[in-house]
Amino acid sequence: MFNSINRLFIEKKNKNRIVFYKSDGAVCFDDFMQDVAKYANHFSKNIPNKNVVIYIPDNLYLFYVCFMAALQADKDVILPALLTEQNAKPLLEMTNFLISDKFDSFTDFNIVNMNCENNTDWDFKDINERFLYFFTSGSTGTPKRIKKQFKMLSAEVAFHSQNQKYLIDEKPVMVSSVAPYHMYGLLWRFFFPLANDIASDLDIIFTPEELQDKQNTYDKILFATTPSFLDGITRYQNQYTFKNNCIGIYSSGSLLQTKTSNDTYTMFGVSPFEIFGSTETGGVAGRQQKNGSEWHIFPPVKVSLTETSELLIESDFSCSTPYLMSDIVEKTGDNTFLLKGRGDRMVKIAEERVSLPEMEEKLCEYKYIDKSYVSALTSNDRNIICAIITLNDSGKENIIKNGRHQFIKELKQYLLNYFPNVCLPRKIRIVNTIPVNTQGKYIKSDINAIFESNLAEPIMQNITKTDSNLSADLTFLKDSSYFKGHFPNHPVLPGVIQMHFVLLFIKQYFNMETNDYHIIKLKFSNLILPDTPVHFELKRNSEKEFAFDYCCGDKKYSGAKIVIKG
Repeated sequence: MFNSINRLFIEKKNKNRIVFYKSDGAVCFDDFMQDVAKYANHFSKNIPNKNVVIYIPDNLYLFYVCFMAALQADKDVILPALLTEQNAKPLLEMTNFLISDKFDSFTDFNIVNMNCENNTDWDFKDINERFLYFFTSGSTGTPKRIKKQFKMLSAEVAFHSQNQKYLIDEKPVMVSSVAPYHMYGLLWRFFFPLANDIASDLDIIFTPEELQDKQNTYDKILFATTPSFLDGITRYQNQYTFKNNCIGIYSSGSLLQTKTSNDTYTMFGVSPFEIFGSTETGGVAGRQQKNGSEWHIFPPVKVSLTETSELLIESDFSCSTPYLMSDIVEKTGDNTFLLKGRGDRMVKIAEERVSLPEMEEKLCEYKYIDKSYVSALTSNDRNIICAIITLNDSGKENIIKNGRHQFIKELKQYLLNYFPNVCLPRKIRIVNTIPVNTQGKYIKSDINAIFESNLAEPIMQNITKTDSNLSADLTFLKDSSYFKGHFPNHPVLPGVIQMHFVLLFIKQYFNMETNDYHIIKLKFSNLILPDTPVHFELKRNSEKEFAFDYCCGDKKYSGAKIVIKG
């Protein structure tokens, strides 16, 4: 039964129920309340400012305690998803007080001492009027600060609790691959289970094996995740078998491709419930693609359209109302619509207007392409279209047989059926994965780096990925730029290029930054020639040490160990 989070603390209901599962045991609501009270006393005495930053990335239980305690201590809470010396300056303009367990990292802040008296005598109060500050990259890649009142999130939780009651009644445990520092993660992995008397597992799921472990631990689970996680896990669906005890999957952050939705249904027996909205508006509509591609507007939300078919939102979930979204839709009924793209993704090339989502759609309809992302960039003072694509199995076979230049020539000929020549992509990059963050948003800096680079990625086939190992068959195409001039008439793959792709795969498949590293016992034994099939093995020996080999049967081309620093 849904309980307002305010009322839970004020009325102290169901004190003995389990609210969290940690690696070292369970936490009941009474213990959680006492910890919140202890820190609320501490913060009220030691934080004079109205605003406070909370940054506790590695201890979710402590984060939840400090988050609720700060609100109880009449503080408005600032939640950066990542805090560094570089991005701290805008926060310092709001407050110089920081709640964190990382004492040596942020010298410009007054870091609140986490050692406090064991004083649990606290009169819990209404926190509906308190404010939260989230940060989202939006469509530009520039962090954008969003201010929302606690009651807006509370209202959204109340709606979803009623809408998902049939699943709540089965008393599952909530597990998640998202962190609670963005609104979606905070709402679904913390507020939603807390308000509905269901427990939440505090671990963040990063790999398929970790999800399997949670399914084996609990009788039934709900899973809050993102399209990028589901896309990754379905890519290796032949490697994993999942129990049928996942009774609900929630997805938000970006659009879920139909293929990924269908593959998820095949793997788990559950069609993901997708939530469309934004940090500013909260949830606007939802869908399960097994029932069709239309979005169903949530009953508490009122939707109208501008003259250009952009969404106007009125909702108790929204930070302002009416709120203009950039999404263009086609109404299909009083309470349903189809998404047609974003108004800010309509660009003008020469005298032609081009819909970037439409070009992405047409690219994905091409027989050899799996996924695509299209962007407009400025080159020599004019706009040009650039595209990043991933290939399906047939596309990989085709490009290995006929070469990259022929593939791109035929692709552009296909696009001429839908777009004028002046609007065709001037840069086409073929990659193995299109970079997205944990929320499923495209990483603009990484995408721009791909467009700026001429280093063509090898074609990867027969990919096998676990939490500690990556193996794949690679083909370095002969028309790749790094074969030119190395050496004349006898092209070979340079050692520096081999190392470049090792570091890229560590970043792509193990989510680690590789700017600072150390190489141990690097050895080049044989030459890698153009179009030669090569087997690649990357093994994670420890948290920061990897070993790699380029080989073919018993023939070894190169290998080493790499230690990631930092």
